[in-house]
Amino acid sequence: TGDWSAAEVSGSQSVAAAFGIEGKARASEGGAIVLCYRDEDGELIHIRASKVGENGIMPNTWYQLNEDGEFVACE
Repeated sequence: TGDWSAAEVSGSQSVAAAFGIEGKARASEGGAIVLCYRDEDGELIHIRASKVGENGIMPNTWYQLNEDGEFVACE
């Protein structure tokens, strides 16, 4: 996915991945998300993945990574 993009999946065993600047992702129950955090120059700083139900990830909720590499819910 590109900068400021969103990835969304539904259905068990699906994975939503967003790799651009300020990308966001969400997945339904049984799915997973993969996100990265890039600085303003596009340099890759953090990348992290989680299944829904682990690491505080709730189903059908949008997430981004912050500058510390932590998942944060977003709109």
